[in-house]
This record gives sequence, C-alpha cells and structure tokens, in this order.
Amino acid sequence: MRAILCTYSRNLGFETVEAEDGCQALERLRDSGPFAALLIDWDMPRMNGFQLLKAVRADASYANVKILMVTAQNTYEKVAEAISCGADDFLMKPLDEQMFVEKLCLLGLVS
Repeated sequence: MRAILCTYSRNLGFETVEAEDGCQALERLRDSGPFAALLIDWDMPRMNGFQLLKAVRADASYANVKILMVTAQNTYEKVAEAISCGADDFLMKPLDEQMFVEKLCLLGLVS
C-alpha cells in the first residue's frame, strides 16, 4: 500500500518520504519536513496510526499539515475517534488513484 500511495503522489508531482512504522514516521517528520500532508496507515507496527496521529497533533509545529488516515477500519467509532483527534479525512482500503486524487482535491492539496 505504501508503494502504491507513493506512486500516486509522485504522479501528482509530490516528493515522498516513506516510513515503515509510526516511530520511524515521527523521526522522518522531524528530520525531513515540512510536509503538506501525511498519509497514515492505521495498522502499523511499534506505533499504530492512531498513536502517530495523536503525537503529530500534539505538536503545534505540525498544525497545518493535512492528515489522511488510510484504513480498512470503517466503523463509525474508529472514524469519529480519528477525526476528533485531528485527522482531516480518510481513505478506505481498497482504494484507487481516482479516490486518492479526489481526497487530495477536497483537502485543497491538488486542483
């Protein structure tokens, strides 16, 4: 999924930085930023996507970054919980490039 989303992003002209888990994502965010958007998979080892979301939103220096949660977890409770903690939107698996582009348009990242 990570490789697919990076390909979609590069097709739109974005530079990408990948991370294998939430802990590595935080390191990359601090070392390689700033970023316009984060695509966070809910299910990651060491630090899951929800924990990463909360860590990013707890740091005011990342207040303007858009966060898309990428997940197969589509229960109302999970969606509501992530939105209440600062996710800007969701991409539900399985997804395709058109869905990805539409979400980025809604967030004002592409036109």
